[in-house]
Amino acid sequence: MNWQVSDGWKNEGSEFDCTWQANNVWQEADLLIMHAKSESYGKSCSEIRTYDYVRRGRYEVEMQAGAVPGTISSFFTYAGESGTASHYEVDIELMGGTNLLHTNVWIRGQQFPVDIDLGQYGMSIWNMEKYAFSIDEYGVTWEVFSRYQNKWVQVRRASTNVSSYMQLFINNWISANPQFPPSYYNGSPAYAKYRTVRFIPYE
Repeated sequence: MNWQVSDGWKNEGSEFDCTWQANNVWQEADLLIMHAKSESYGKSCSEIRTYDYVRRGRYEVEMQAGAVPGTISSFFTYAGESGTASHYEVDIELMGGTNLLHTNVWIRGQQFPVDIDLGQYGMSIWNMEKYAFSIDEYGVTWEVFSRYQNKWVQVRRASTNVSSYMQLFINNWISANPQFPPSYYNGSPAYAKYRTVRFIPYE
């Protein structure tokens, strides 16, 4: 898949407290580094997205969150305009300051979130872990690669039809919402690391 880097702008709305900067994205050996930080002029963060729009299939990522309180490290699909009926989204978001995996699906602007404690699978957002979601004709399934069971295990199923084609995103950002994640940004630099990304189409 071909990717484009977000640069020089900030998301509208009340959730984001940083500007996307292309120089916050780089490679080290087999890792993609996504940086978020506080600078003299304000806060900056990092994001890449695919040029292509896709829909049904299996999406896998091996990643380590930035894990700094008040930051979010993500792997997700997105289409449309937030707050409108055109908004479709499927999320894997690791919430800094916690050990929670935030799963969510947005259908026509309505969200259906569920937070999952990774500790029950022997996993930590501070470690390199494997996550996945699958979009099929009838809904979305989220999985993690459990360290206790040494295999993929299902952690959530949402029977909600995702009809829209979406771009695939990776980002690491600083939140302006103290409820999401439920922690406050402390000014420390956050380095999210991505080892592998895989998309297996079903259509």
